[in-house]
Amino acid sequence: MNTPILAGIAISIGLILAGCQSSQSRQAQLAAICADPNNRAAKSGYWSECQTLYPSSDKALQKDYLLGSAVGN
Repeated sequence: MNTPILAGIAISIGLILAGCQSSQSRQAQLAAICADPNNRAAKSGYWSECQTLYPSSDKALQKDYLLGSAVGN
């Protein structure tokens, strides 16, 4: 009776572990995404992640802030 339950748990754990990425794999994918300057733009969905690889200067952050607030965003 317990065998199907244990098998289900083992399969679930296997699927969870298979879905995990190594940090090196994630960094490689992020580097490929952030190589495109459009993905490093302030309005991009990848902006915050790309900041870890390509941090903006204080001046660039101020410019992005002013441009965003000028259009009402």
